[in-house]
Amino acid sequence: MSTTGLPKDLIDALQTLAEQPDPPPEPFERVARWRRACGDAETAATWQTWSLLPPEPSELRSALAGLWRSLGETTAAAGVLAAAEDSQQQASWQQLALLLEQADLESASELQRQLLQDPPVLAIPELLDLLRLWQQQQQPQQALDLLQPLLAFMQQRGEQPSGPICTAMADLLEQLKRFDEAEPWWQRSHAQQPQQAWPLMRLGHQALRKQQPAVALHYARQALEREPEHVFAPRLQRKALTALGATRSLQWLDQQEPTAADAIEEPPTQELWVGCRRLALIGFDDASLLEGWCQQLEAGEGESDATSQTPLQLWLIASPDPLWLEHQVQQLCRDLNQPLTITSWPQWEPQRHGPLDLVLETSESPPFWQEVQL
Repeated sequence: MSTTGLPKDLIDALQTLAEQPDPPPEPFERVARWRRACGDAETAATWQTWSLLPPEPSELRSALAGLWRSLGETTAAAGVLAAAEDSQQQASWQQLALLLEQADLESASELQRQLLQDPPVLAIPELLDLLRLWQQQQQPQQALDLLQPLLAFMQQRGEQPSGPICTAMADLLEQLKRFDEAEPWWQRSHAQQPQQAWPLMRLGHQALRKQQPAVALHYARQALEREPEHVFAPRLQRKALTALGATRSLQWLDQQEPTAADAIEEPPTQELWVGCRRLALIGFDDASLLEGWCQQLEAGEGESDATSQTPLQLWLIASPDPLWLEHQVQQLCRDLNQPLTITSWPQWEPQRHGPLDLVLETSESPPFWQEVQL
């Protein structure tokens, strides 16, 4: 065993691959078995293929340097790269990584400038690794200086940045407090990785910066849907509710019974509800005006067979007390004999909400509600 903790026969295989210009298949196979035992099936498959069809010397040296680096053996990695006379361009990204691991920031900065003049091919995992190394050295601007031109080259080739690349770009811009520039990159990251909570959290914090608490609350709730045990999402949710002034929602979160709002003195007439199965409420904080709608649905009066087959939908839009309103609606509609889809949304977006039968919004004058013409 060596200081790396690797078996001697594996060390011998790595040395053979580094020293012999035309190595036999056996050392490739030994490295493949090692990577497979480590759970790295993709790399194992590459080394197994190389046992049958050896790679170019520059590609092999780069791969060997990467293996030594992954073991923390930067000296061995540097030795592999330095041993080759014609490998400078192909090994340059590896050399940059080594300089960063050795905290030689001045040399790393200079090498990066040289590389970006005519960038060699750089795989996405290696790019993400270099960004991580710059950030470990607390140099987000250098990481951004690397990522931005490479993104430009990708776009020139018609390639779309992957979700991790979008996340990296957004994160670097945030570290530099360029929040407005980071926002569209978080949106792109979310679009490509819709089950990830982190982009949603960052978008939520940006919404708070822009004084859009309803939007921040939406993102916090989306994050909690994906990760119910998320550590920071409940805090963001409370900040958003506080900024909204949603006292009843906060009380309900704390398992306190909020004081009920005054009932609407002039609720809609029953005629207004006839045939209404897709309803949107804009700006309401109390569900009492829905009593007539629920009664109409329970009775089923005035509905044709075709109408009764339309899914039952309720949009709660831009509520100043959204969690409490949702709770009230669920209590009020719990006895309906048909499924009801309730969706909260932070703002009125007709194109998103789909076809609606009726839209009501709050009004400052009696009866304190009005119909929105569709």
